[in-house]
Amino acid sequence: MKYSAIVSIAELFFLASAAPTQSPSNFEVAAIIPDHFPSIHGTPQLVKAGDIVPLSKRSIEKRAGLYVDIWIHPNQVGRHEALWTETQRCYGIGNGWNDEISSLSVPNGFGCTFFRDGGCSDRDEWLIVPGGNYIPDLTRWNFDNKISSYICY
Repeated sequence: MKYSAIVSIAELFFLASAAPTQSPSNFEVAAIIPDHFPSIHGTPQLVKAGDIVPLSKRSIEKRAGLYVDIWIHPNQVGRHEALWTETQRCYGIGNGWNDEISSLSVPNGFGCTFFRDGGCSDRDEWLIVPGGNYIPDLTRWNFDNKISSYICY
């Protein structure tokens, strides 16, 4: 009887440790927001550090929050989450999503810039996604399973 109770406790512990965490999937991080962001309209573009355009007043005005939809596999397959996002804030990716996003969607009226590094760092390439775009497969931009932070505007 004691042996089966110990085994049951061990099984319970194992199952509990395998359960998804309750930590947030996105969390605000301290970041030095660059003075410049690329300004594009239409389709997503990959931008390398240094290829930047000054922000316009319109692009930095305060707006309501939005939901950025992310999926773990291409073509909206598998695990999905809608990340509540406020504009002009850098968010790190957590809860098992860091470097795991394969497809995403940004709603109309907003735009988001996705970074490979945490803290919305402009040291590497960025992926700028104007509002109203759904990216079925981030492989096209060499960003599949590489997003660590983002900012929307």
